[in-house]
Amino acid sequence: MHYGKYFPIIGSEGEEDRDESAQCEIESGNRCKQRPQWFVLLQYTLCVCIPLLILAFTIRDIKLLAKIRGAERPWRLDTSKNYTMDTRYWREQGDVPQERHYYFNISKLVEKAPDGIVRNLTVINGQYPGPLIEANAGDVLWIHVQNWMEDEAVTIHCHGLFFNQRDGFNDGAAHINQCPIPGNGGRYNYRIRIDEDQWGTYWYHSHFSTQAADGVFGPLVIHSRKEDRLLSEAYDEDVVVLVNDYYHDVASSYLDEYMAPGNENEEPTPDNGLIQGSNKFVFDSATYMVPHANSEGSVGSSDTGDRYVGAGVADLAVVKFKPGVKYRVRVVNAGFFGSFNFAVDNHLLRVIEADGTNVEPVDMHSLDMSVGQRYSFILQRQENTIDRFWMHARFNRFCFADDSPNFDKDVKAVVSYGNSTAEQGEVLSTSWPYGGGDVICRDSDQSLFATLNGKVPLREDGSRKPDVSVNLDVAFLIKERQLSRGYFNEMTYRHLEQSCSMHELAFSANDNGIRNLRTEPQLETKNKNQYLLNFDKRGTVVDLIVNNFDDGAHPFHIHGHKFWVLKVGEKGYFDDTFYEDDSDAMNFENPILRDTVNVNGYGYAVLRFVINNPGVWPFHCHIGWHMEAGLLLQINALQNEYSNWQYPSLWAEHCHHHK
Repeated sequence: MHYGKYFPIIGSEGEEDRDESAQCEIESGNRCKQRPQWFVLLQYTLCVCIPLLILAFTIRDIKLLAKIRGAERPWRLDTSKNYTMDTRYWREQGDVPQERHYYFNISKLVEKAPDGIVRNLTVINGQYPGPLIEANAGDVLWIHVQNWMEDEAVTIHCHGLFFNQRDGFNDGAAHINQCPIPGNGGRYNYRIRIDEDQWGTYWYHSHFSTQAADGVFGPLVIHSRKEDRLLSEAYDEDVVVLVNDYYHDVASSYLDEYMAPGNENEEPTPDNGLIQGSNKFVFDSATYMVPHANSEGSVGSSDTGDRYVGAGVADLAVVKFKPGVKYRVRVVNAGFFGSFNFAVDNHLLRVIEADGTNVEPVDMHSLDMSVGQRYSFILQRQENTIDRFWMHARFNRFCFADDSPNFDKDVKAVVSYGNSTAEQGEVLSTSWPYGGGDVICRDSDQSLFATLNGKVPLREDGSRKPDVSVNLDVAFLIKERQLSRGYFNEMTYRHLEQSCSMHELAFSANDNGIRNLRTEPQLETKNKNQYLLNFDKRGTVVDLIVNNFDDGAHPFHIHGHKFWVLKVGEKGYFDDTFYEDDSDAMNFENPILRDTVNVNGYGYAVLRFVINNPGVWPFHCHIGWHMEAGLLLQINALQNEYSNWQYPSLWAEHCHHHK
C-alpha cells in the first residue's frame, strides 16, 4: 500500500536537504523555521505508526480469514474425532433449550485426492467431508453460511428436519423455498427451531444443482432426553459413519452429456465409493483414464502389472472402538446416486432407528440403504479372537446404467478394537453371506421395521382411507427436442430462473402465475413448469400412491414431513381394495415412519402424511441426476397461513438479487 500517496514522508537522519519542504516551512528571507516538536511527533504518528498498525491488522485479518476458510487446517476432516459424539455431555443436557451456532464457509478446494485421484472439491470450512452438526430437540440451531465461491450460488438443506416452527423458508431447497445464496461473500443465516418431538440421525447437503456430489454435505444428529430415556441402557458411545458414492471430476462436468438430446436417462456411473471420506482407488490403465492427468502427481504409480494406485495420499478409513463398550452406529447414505448394502464382518446390527424414527429392535446381518436414508444400530460383536474387521458398503451395480470395471463396488473401512491399526497385520474377519443385491436395485424390506409406539393417522370417521388420495405416475419420457426428462403425471420440473416458488406464492398470494390462492382452489396446478399439490386445510390425511413406470428404482424423499409407509409393492400397481382388505395387504398397525423410501422399478408405494406444516415442500427422487432431470413436485401446504408470515429481509433480498 502506498501510504506516502496520502501522507508526507519524513526523511531519514542526514537527508533533510533532499526535501526541505518536508521538514521546514519557507518564510520570507529564505529562512527555515523549525517545526514544533509536537508537530513532528504528530507527523511521525500519522506517517509511520498508523500505517504500521493498519498493516499489522490487515495481516491479522488475512490470517484469520484464511483460518476461517480452512486454509490453515488439514483439508481432510478427522472423522475419528469429529464424528464421535460426547455421549455423556448430551445426556447431561437439561431441558432448557439452547442456541447452537455453526459457521459454514463454502469454497473451492483445489487438487485434493480423497481416494488418491486428484480433483477439485467444493467444501465447508476448507475440509472434506463436512463437519458434524449436533443439537438437542427444542434447541434453536443457527447455521451461518458465507459463500466464497465466485461463480456459484449455494443453499444448505437439513435433510429430514421438519421446519415446523414458522420457518419453512429455511428448508434450503433452491428456487422452491429459498433463493440461493450468491457468491463472492454472499451470506445467509439459517435459524431452525428444532421440534421437541424430533430427534435422531439426519444429514445436510447443498440443494443447489450438483454441489452435493462435490463435497457440500455432512451428518446432523438431534439428541433428546425423551429418546435417551428409551435407549440410554442400550449403548455407551455414539458414532456416525458417512458413506457416499464419488466421482473423479466435478459433477457439473457430466451434466451436459446427461441432459443432452438422445440420452435415455443413462446416468453417469460413480468412479468410487468412500467411507468417512476415504478410500484407495486402484485402476487398470487399459480401461481407465485419469481426469486431469496433466496435473502433477495425479496419475499414480504401478501397483502390480497394469494396475495403478492414485498418486494422492489416500487410505482406508479406520473406525476405532473400545473392547467391552456398547456402540450406537449411525450410518448415512450421503451419496448422489448409488444404493449400497452395509455390513460389518462378524457383527450383528441391532437396528433401533430409521430416518429419525425409533423402531422395535431387529437384528440383521446387513442393511440395504438408498440415497438419503439413515439407520442406527447397536453393533454386536460376534468374534473375540481377532480385533480387526472389515466394514462393507457394497454398492449395488444393478442401480447403475453402466458397470464401471474399475469401481470396486465392495467399498471397505477397517473396524479396529483396542490400540490396533489397519497396518498392524491382516484383517482376518469373515464376511456374512451376501444375498446378491446385484439382481435388483432394492431397499431393505420396509415391513421389517415397526415404528415404536406408532399410530397411523386416520380420517375423522375412522376410515382407513385418506381424506385425499393422489396417484403419482412416475416415468422418464423423451418428448420435445428428444430430451429425456423425469415426469410426475406428465409434468417435469424446471426451476424458476429469478425467484423461488415460496416467495412468489407468499408475497403475491393472489397474483403470481403459479397458483393464486383466491381463484385456483383445485388440488393440482401446473403453471410455469411448477407442479403443485395444493392443500389448504389443516389435518388433511393424504396418501401419495406412487406408481413407478420406469425400469429403475427411485428413492423418494419428502421435505418438511415424514410419511407412513403403508405399502411397498415390488411389482404391479396399487389396488384401491387394499384399504379394506383383511389379508393385511397394507400395514395400518405400526408401519415405518420415515422421510425417504425406495420404489422399485415397475413397483409402487403408498405413503401417508398429514397436512400440518405450512410451506412449499419438495417431493422428489433423491438421485441427484434425476432431480436435475425434473423428477420433482411441490406440496403447497397452507398457503393461506404462510402468506401472512414475516420473512427475514435477507431471504427476500436474495430473491431480488436474482431478478
